[in-house]
Amino acid sequence: MFLENLKTIALQVLILYLIAGIGFVTDKIGIFKQADGKRLIDLLFNVILPIAIIHTFMTMEYTAEHVKGILIAFICAFATHIFGALLSMLTFRKRSLKERGIYHYAMILSNAAFLALPLAKSVIGGEGIFYCSVYVAVFNMVAFTLGIYQMSGREAKLDLKKLIFNPGSMSVIIGLPLFFLHPDIPYFIEYPMEVVGNCNSPLAMIVFGTFLANSSFKNMFAKKEIYFVSLIRLVVIPLCMLGLFYVCKVRGQLLIAMLISASAPTATNTAMYAAKYDNDPALGSELSAQSSVLSIATMPVIVALATTVS
Repeated sequence: MFLENLKTIALQVLILYLIAGIGFVTDKIGIFKQADGKRLIDLLFNVILPIAIIHTFMTMEYTAEHVKGILIAFICAFATHIFGALLSMLTFRKRSLKERGIYHYAMILSNAAFLALPLAKSVIGGEGIFYCSVYVAVFNMVAFTLGIYQMSGREAKLDLKKLIFNPGSMSVIIGLPLFFLHPDIPYFIEYPMEVVGNCNSPLAMIVFGTFLANSSFKNMFAKKEIYFVSLIRLVVIPLCMLGLFYVCKVRGQLLIAMLISASAPTATNTAMYAAKYDNDPALGSELSAQSSVLSIATMPVIVALATTVS
């Protein structure tokens, strides 16, 4: 059973990375460069991803299981980020606040929106987006508060409004009443939302490919600190959360969705925030790139384990 699940999930991961390869190649030959990808990220993060999430909530069948699943997903997502934050506090304690901050950011925050969501959709369909979108909302809350605080070397002031007023959280807030009430949405509104939402996965992976194309493979595999962060991000956190969720009797599609999110590589915005808060964007890029490359091997194993025990 495990080997069958591993084969199926590895194939889905391979497909997504082949799509990312389009971005990698088009960047190298100058058709679609990283600068173009950065502009597209704004469209993805602020428009396409929220539409995909809202459409999923709008069309998801209202059942007691799904209502319970949303609540459990919030708890699981917060538990994963809290565990990551507590674990990170034990590491890099002798480094400067900014160096420690970028390593901690890379450990705690996964590429939930641009890799986990597409993979969840590929592996378990609409329910994958449904549950992973909750994880994305929690990710945004943590990234805009603790993440920025760490990345800035504890210098940035926390803007509590961003806990709610960010695209990931707002799309869930808008989607929840649509899920509970299930209003009759006209086809000429629902269908364009479906079409736009379906763009999220391929476009996110193509943009992801442009970031890989601009990463230094020599540097990313030369620093022992980056290997350590990848070990925590890709193996330690997801395996610990798999054990915790299993003991707490989280099962089925919900368990798989949470483990896909928890086992995703370091968030691609690590370098962007490092640049914004006067940290080390080159190191941020290396952290994200190495964990992304290694996740080709680790994510199928983690997700296959979750699928087998679910």
